[in-house]
Amino acid sequence: MRQIQIISVGKLNNYYQPIARDYQKLIKYNIKSTEICYSKKLPAEQIKQFEGKLINEFLEEKSCKIVLNIIGNDYNSHEFTKLITNNLQSGKNIQFIIGGAFGLDKSILEQANIHLSLSKMTMPHQMAKIILLEQIYRTQTIIENHPYHK
Repeated sequence: MRQIQIISVGKLNNYYQPIARDYQKLIKYNIKSTEICYSKKLPAEQIKQFEGKLINEFLEEKSCKIVLNIIGNDYNSHEFTKLITNNLQSGKNIQFIIGGAFGLDKSILEQANIHLSLSKMTMPHQMAKIILLEQIYRTQTIIENHPYHK
């Protein structure tokens, strides 16, 4: 079974953890969450490079790598569903990558197959993860013709 992995910088706090768990229980896809821990005691550019090295350890060569990026492409829910289903049906794992406060290192951005924008507004990475989980669940409901997506 193909897998969807969400690689994110930082851990979800106590407010967001139960929301993420609830969505993960609803999602039927094989979904894995990987949280990268980091040091806040470095200059911003060094933090991005350090996070990039940690993220790179989890990236699979043949996966579809989707970075969440404010300058990425906008997708509506049906386009997002097509993106997910096309990649899973082609036998690829999907890896979503969410950066920290300073964004993603250029080495990660260059490896991405797709740059996805959830919004043109900046948001906390924790909220981005929740919105992404909701959209993955919504994808499932669109495929199943469930009334959740109207």
